[in-house]
Amino acid sequence: MNIKNQFFIFVCMIIIGLVTFFAYVNAYALEKSEDTAKVLLSSITADLIAFESQLSVTAQLYPDCSEESRNALETMTLNYSVIKEVIFIRNNSTICSDRSATLTKEEVADFEIEKLPAGEKYAIYQIYDKKNEKTAIFFMVYIESGWYQIHFDKHVLELWLKEIASHHNVYAYLYNNKRKYLSNINDINSSDSIFYKAYEESTEFPIGISVGYTKALLFSLIVTFLPTGILLILANAIGVCILAHYFFFKRVPLYTEIQRGIYNREFYAEYQPIVSAISGQWIGAELLVRWLHPKKQTVMPAEFIPAAEQSGQINEITLQLFEQAAQDKKSMLAIDKPFYLSINVTASMIASPHFVQAITAIIERHPLLQSGIVMEFSERENFSNTDVSLLQSGMQALRDQGIKWALDDFGTGYAGLSTLQALSFDIIKIDRAFVAASATDSVTKSILGNIAQIGHNLNCNLIAEGVETVEQSEHVKALGIQSCQGFYYAKPMPFVRFLAKFKIHSTLPEEVGLSAQEIVGVQP
Repeated sequence: MNIKNQFFIFVCMIIIGLVTFFAYVNAYALEKSEDTAKVLLSSITADLIAFESQLSVTAQLYPDCSEESRNALETMTLNYSVIKEVIFIRNNSTICSDRSATLTKEEVADFEIEKLPAGEKYAIYQIYDKKNEKTAIFFMVYIESGWYQIHFDKHVLELWLKEIASHHNVYAYLYNNKRKYLSNINDINSSDSIFYKAYEESTEFPIGISVGYTKALLFSLIVTFLPTGILLILANAIGVCILAHYFFFKRVPLYTEIQRGIYNREFYAEYQPIVSAISGQWIGAELLVRWLHPKKQTVMPAEFIPAAEQSGQINEITLQLFEQAAQDKKSMLAIDKPFYLSINVTASMIASPHFVQAITAIIERHPLLQSGIVMEFSERENFSNTDVSLLQSGMQALRDQGIKWALDDFGTGYAGLSTLQALSFDIIKIDRAFVAASATDSVTKSILGNIAQIGHNLNCNLIAEGVETVEQSEHVKALGIQSCQGFYYAKPMPFVRFLAKFKIHSTLPEEVGLSAQEIVGVQP
């Protein structure tokens, strides 16, 4: 993944993060507005209920406008800072207030009782108070013989609203049942200047609360969340870039990495000895591919072979190993002892005329490869996916060049006897699973014997893979299996080390129970 792609992903994640951030601010502002509106309305409703209750008690205890009644109203006014005055009205005429036994028309706010809807018990309105030359807010409640008009101190009411609203970092204003604003609305240009408005209306009184954000409050809210938002957005963007980089280089671009490794010739072979079951002498080796990655050091086949096979890059890797085998074979010939090298291929490779031609070209450049070379492919590969006629043709073309053929993992795959006979293998390698269990499991021991018998009937030489104990080696020898391969004898090793050990563990033909020539019919 190049810098440009990483930058593109980073920018995209920043944009997504910003969108998510503002969506969160939007949801938070809406929720905050709704919650604060409920709190404010609940508080105002509780006060109005208290006012009505006290007025009802006063009306029941004392005659209208009596000294006791006016004293009770005055006490109520003194107890609530938001109340400036309480006036009693009967038959559309003002009777008295908490401060006066009689009132003149000039002393009463200009309000016509007839304007109240019939049957209504409450009203709240805002008018111009001629007495104080200010806008006033009045709450009216009908109790028994008349109306009580509660004059709210607008300044105190607005301070109370602002105090609670500012505690929640929002803006709040009061309105009546006709959606006429009663307080706090003069501080802003218009209602359109308030964002995320939430409305809560009382089910008992003709009053409602609206809560929202002014531009200044909204900006303040964004600034409050911005440091944390930026930190999370950057962390998320960086994290996604790291994951994308990891995914690109560990998974998807593995093909690109393999191709770079092919170009730089980072793939090499380790050699695992093939040993005579009778004498224990080394008579050959299987080439096992490894990847010397510049950053990961040695990479084992399971990490890259599946991807290389899927992409077809395994063909180029195998051709490089074949070229390397030609160079290594020159060094081994100097020892003058019989041996052969076995190289893994897939059935689909051999069914490809192009690959067969590439192998033929290498053999023609390196005549030493015309003997002592075995190609093996696994029985685990489904032969039904390969054109058997093309496979036969490819095998014969390379057999004409001196190549011998081995079937790996015999007993675990898809090849029927008819397919085995048609492909005519020289060597059958018995899967390690049968060898490993044969020493302890009588059923597997019997199966291993049957597999060995099939190999003998097909006139194939047999190699037991995965031999790890002396008991397994003895059992293999008793079944007439000619050769072994496994950790009991040696682990895979670099060619230089293999060459040094081969000088010690190899033997002349007359010293071997079955020599390399007898196994694969080749000369060194």
